Amino acid sequence: MPESPYPMLSVDEALRIVLEHTPVLAPMRIPFVQAQGRVLAETLRALEPMPPFPAAGKDGYAVIAADTSPVRRVVGEQYAGYVADLRVTPGTAARVTTGAPLPPGADAVIMVELTEERDGQVTLHSQVTPGRDVRPVGEDIAAGQEVLAAGTVLGPAELGIVATVGATAVSVDPAPRAAVLSTGDELVEPGKPLRP
Repeated sequence: MPESPYPMLSVDEALRIVLEHTPVLAPMRIPFVQAQGRVLAETLRALEPMPPFPAAGKDGYAVIAADTSPVRRVVGEQYAGYVADLRVTPGTAARVTTGAPLPPGADAVIMVELTEERDGQVTLHSQVTPGRDVRPVGEDIAAGQEVLAAGTVLGPAELGIVATVGATAVSVDPAPRAAVLSTGDELVEPGKPLRP
């Protein structure tokens, strides 16, 4: 086989030359819902802690742990995603759902399975200690914590994290565009008859 009259390059050398002449595109900011499959251009940090408030770790009743009365008056209900206008004081309890903000005054949660509610009063069938079934501020993510590093490919799980920290837009590397140019006398268009 005759040697090519053109100088041959190794793959590594050819790649080096191409990259040397390929400009690096500036990052762009896009809505996170359009970022599937894109590469994060800068580190993403949480702006605030998660949870941002002491939160109920279980469905049950928010109580004051030092209150030893086994029967307490139910003063209302605190759902996740809503802040009720109620306060827990000695002799009272508030119904809470998992993830709900702990009502003011309460310092513990007793899960519903350890209680019995009747006629607006709840009986506690277990002792409660301060902090029981309460998720403290920042337990999942601290304010300023790195949640995704630059260079991360944004898949469904990563986009869930982006949404969790409240980022509506992310800085990503632009998607590259590539063109393939085929040349030579031996090539024919698809569907045309092949020649010798």
